[in-house]
Amino acid sequence: MYNRIKFTIEFIFDHQNKLFLSLAGILQNKPLNLSKAAFLLFLFKVEKELDSRDLEFCYEIAKYLRRVKLGSEVLDAIDHDYYMALFFKKCIYYEVDLSWQYQDSIQQVKFHPPLPLSVEVLQKQNSLLVKLKDRTVFLENPLAWMIFWLDNECFCFSKGVILQNPSSNIQKLGELFLEKDILIFDQLKAINFIEHTYEPNKKILDWQIKADLDFFKPKETCPVAVLTLTKNENDKLMLKLSYKYGDVYVDPNQPEQVITQVSKTIMRMKDMEAIYQKDLIDLFMEHKLPLMLESPGDVVKFLNIVVPILNDRGWKIISQVTDYVVLDKPAELNIRFSSCEDQEKGKQDRDFYNVQVNKASYGIDWFYFEHDCEVMGQKFSLTEIARLMVENQGYIKTNKGYVKISDESKQSLELLGKFGGVGTNKKFNRAEILPLVTAMSVNGNDENARKLKTSVNNIQRLEICEPGDDFVGSLRDYQKTGLNWLDFLHKNNFGGILADDMGLGKTVQTIAFASQMSGEGMILVVGPTNVIYNWEKEIEKFSPSKEILVYTGQNRGQSLRKSKKLDFLITSYGVLKNDIELLSAIKYKAIFVDEAQAIKNPNTQVSKAVKLLKSDFKLVMTGTPIENRIEDLWNLFDFVMPAYLGNKSHFDIQIKENCKDLIKTKITPFVLRRDKNEVLDSLPEKTEMILQCELSSTQKKIYETVLQAAKSGVKQAGVQKNKLNILTALMKLRQICLHPGLLKELDGNDYESHKFELVKEKILELMEEEHKVVVFTQFTKMLDILEKWLKEKKISIERIDGTITGKGRMNAIDRFQNADGAGVFLISLKAGGVGINLTAADYVIHLDPWWNPAVEAQATDRVHRMGQKNKVIVLKMITKGTIEEKIFELQEQKRKLITEIIDFDSGMDKQINFEEITQLLLSS
Repeated sequence: MYNRIKFTIEFIFDHQNKLFLSLAGILQNKPLNLSKAAFLLFLFKVEKELDSRDLEFCYEIAKYLRRVKLGSEVLDAIDHDYYMALFFKKCIYYEVDLSWQYQDSIQQVKFHPPLPLSVEVLQKQNSLLVKLKDRTVFLENPLAWMIFWLDNECFCFSKGVILQNPSSNIQKLGELFLEKDILIFDQLKAINFIEHTYEPNKKILDWQIKADLDFFKPKETCPVAVLTLTKNENDKLMLKLSYKYGDVYVDPNQPEQVITQVSKTIMRMKDMEAIYQKDLIDLFMEHKLPLMLESPGDVVKFLNIVVPILNDRGWKIISQVTDYVVLDKPAELNIRFSSCEDQEKGKQDRDFYNVQVNKASYGIDWFYFEHDCEVMGQKFSLTEIARLMVENQGYIKTNKGYVKISDESKQSLELLGKFGGVGTNKKFNRAEILPLVTAMSVNGNDENARKLKTSVNNIQRLEICEPGDDFVGSLRDYQKTGLNWLDFLHKNNFGGILADDMGLGKTVQTIAFASQMSGEGMILVVGPTNVIYNWEKEIEKFSPSKEILVYTGQNRGQSLRKSKKLDFLITSYGVLKNDIELLSAIKYKAIFVDEAQAIKNPNTQVSKAVKLLKSDFKLVMTGTPIENRIEDLWNLFDFVMPAYLGNKSHFDIQIKENCKDLIKTKITPFVLRRDKNEVLDSLPEKTEMILQCELSSTQKKIYETVLQAAKSGVKQAGVQKNKLNILTALMKLRQICLHPGLLKELDGNDYESHKFELVKEKILELMEEEHKVVVFTQFTKMLDILEKWLKEKKISIERIDGTITGKGRMNAIDRFQNADGAGVFLISLKAGGVGINLTAADYVIHLDPWWNPAVEAQATDRVHRMGQKNKVIVLKMITKGTIEEKIFELQEQKRKLITEIIDFDSGMDKQINFEEITQLLLSS
């Protein structure tokens, strides 16, 4: 163990009061000679015996230790305050054994608090009194308080205690005690003393607290934001923000952090003040208000919108403004329209769209809008109201105060202005005014105007129009509305576009409407080939007494000539184009054009042919959301209401000039479009539809060849010897119905398939409407064909078949479920008919009828299941006049037979009733 030196210091003043720090050292009870030469020699001799800390310390102090003569004594001392501070620093660093000699006593020096000073803290009402005990001794003994500086470091010596870097407040306190007997702090200064002197230095001094310090500590109190409203000399609204702490109002720019009151002290919460300021600015930005509220509209908007919000948030609003009165209830404009008694006068103003509409059963055909209306008992012209609303941002100043025009009235006035009905003597014919009466809040001013308004309102009343007596079935509420709408158009000599979403029953609505039409003549139905048989089937179902002719095939002309009285003539676009001379010579009671997107192009032969047809009522039907493709509308309207949208070039100019909203308003009364979500309560949870198509000529030849070969084999060899051939033929017939390319014998050949064309058409339509579709088939090769086409069309696809692993299935499902936008999921029925959840889809397509309807239902339930938020439409595609139609008809009647065929597919042929299967084949 190494030896340590014991040092002793003594503070000495010479006759000139210069301070010296005398130093003595003892090692193993022997005094040391600290003169520089002797001291250094000594250190050299004992360096291996000394503690390394003492050795380093001694070499340091030898640099500035001086031999000083004081009177008759010669001392080893430090004679400069700077080096005294350096000496104390080294003592602390090297943990030197240091003692202090004062007069005849010696005590160990301490390098830690507390300082040997006792401070007494008293309270007198709202003030603190602070005094140093034994202050007389403190003043008389300079060694009670000495400060030494080393650059920026401070060392305090007090009666044998040395502290390094005591706080500046402690230093200042010592200086104050040298000057004053008692320190007095008022309420505000007391807070500063407690926070910055007492609290940080509790352990530095010996504090004797005889006061309630909590009384002086500021309490955090959440301020109340105060907004004061005044008017300046220019009559402008002025806003002043302040904060209320207790009873004191504080300006945001006031620098004081602490607020003093008689009985308490409050600490400002500047973070909350900043939040209040930000909230106010955010409200101004949110409601597009300038920070300087100058216009009446801005003022009214601020008072009507921002002030209530601030009140709700707990702000205090002090208003010294009395003449900005804002009425709570918005005013409704009583916009009125009247019929023109002088029809010739009305005809003078036909320059808007130059539309000619026949006079309907309501009488007078020309109308105009009254020039003025009343607001809060005051009469204003529509022009003046429009001007004031622009100047005052939707408000009008009346004798009773500022009043806001209701949103509905505002929209009505804006719309009327766009159609040229404000401040003019413009006259509107019945077709022109109908969009305004439909879209606006207006009232009829005379009997004829009121009748027109009532007829528009009646469209929504379910009891207005009923199907004819021979109509079999019931209509849902939204379908009754559709019937009323069709009846309204018919009675007013208008045409229309029925654009309901797929699956909402456009066909049944038109059949119901047709059933109640009076008069002679037949109704012509035109559509793609794949829908005409569906029309026949639906008419037979809902109006079985009607005479129907499907005008198609080679002998169609002869069939038409033999028909004495027809109610419905149904034909395809292709036949119409070929036989237009014959079909255009007939005037029809009504014309229904289905899947009307086929005639949207005015330059096609089909479109030109359709326009040659004659009828007083024309209706087109489409499931495409035509409101999103407004540029395609012109040709449809040119058929149902010729010239209503002007000529094509004028219409195209309007599209380019971004007048789409105006056009949409103009067509609204004549277009009925409901999607599934709109009629949610009226729809069943799942709607199934049968889509029929015929075999193409190529398909038909292949189908007949296979069918005749199978029949011949059965007749010649009997059932028992031809079981495998029968089942193989049955499979091939089903494949041909779907796509001839599925046959191994025809692999690689590009054969035409009407069903493939139909599914492509439906998928494209559904993709345009942003639907998600799941397609089921039992033939994986058909999935290959579809997948290739979908990729060519760049349609998002997923696929599950027997080759996909369990993880791969789940990844595909997750991508489909979470992807944005439309997409198609291709699924092999056996591989994906169960165990998956595809509730993101809302359409299911079954490409080929599955033998077991329960398995088909299970597949559908992958989409139609818990978690499904949309209504599900199931499309089953059946090829007319084939084995598919037989299977579909037998699904309910022959469940046992169907089960046996399923068992065959599973390799369990022993359960098959081949007699019944043979009859199924032979009857095809």
